[in-house]
Amino acid sequence: MIYGTYSCQATCEDPNGQSGCNSDSVGSEGCTCPAGFLMQGSDCINASECGCFVTEANLVIPNGQTYVNDDCTQNCSCNNNQVICEDYTCGTNAVCNVRNEVRQCYCNAGYEGDGETCESLYTDCQDVYDAGQRQDGVYTIMPTGWPGLPFDVNCKMENGGGWIVFQRRTDGSTSFYQNWAAYKAGFGDNRNLWLGNEKLHYLTNQRNYKLRFDITTSSGSAKYAEYPEFQIDSESSNYTMNKLADRSSGNTGLFGVWSLLYLIGLS
Repeated sequence: MIYGTYSCQATCEDPNGQSGCNSDSVGSEGCTCPAGFLMQGSDCINASECGCFVTEANLVIPNGQTYVNDDCTQNCSCNNNQVICEDYTCGTNAVCNVRNEVRQCYCNAGYEGDGETCESLYTDCQDVYDAGQRQDGVYTIMPTGWPGLPFDVNCKMENGGGWIVFQRRTDGSTSFYQNWAAYKAGFGDNRNLWLGNEKLHYLTNQRNYKLRFDITTSSGSAKYAEYPEFQIDSESSNYTMNKLADRSSGNTGLFGVWSLLYLIGLS
């Protein structure tokens, strides 16, 4: 810093110094940055160390970072104090927005991608299976008409594939004596879970589904039962199970059970 007449102090964030102007101090004497240097915090550093200055936005992009303009039509990046700007366009199913202080193209609800390209999320585990996934696991889905955010489900890919796990009980660590709100929203973990009545309603009303029970008895035998129709009504009807056709296949009743898995899949 040098001693001299104080003027509008330029900073790395504001190279023109407009935000650093203080009419009470302009013209007075004090310590300031010399020509070619800008304030960063309480220090003066060479302007070239600040990053890249974007004239139209009147800001400096730190090295290694990017800046997207107000209407998301241009994306500028700073590397080695050189700014490179490229055309930038939001995809058909995306919107230009600021989230967590970052402006960019974001995919609309029900879609995923980088904002420039957005693809529809899976609506159920059958979509996951049809996309070529054969590994059991957790996948993100967005049922047709679902008013909330996409959510995760456990998908089982054997026995024809595309099964959504909506109830699993493997031990007594999770209580299933829950209230209406809990059963509506869902509860539990990977070992013991209830997906949620509201999710089940939207899931089972977007296509025709069947119900499957996979059971391990207290003696260790594996049993199952399948029903070709399954549908859950809305909360206004108390989530009534308004479809459950006669069992079409299986080798069990529901007695002597210590491990129980309910799944739904396309009928």
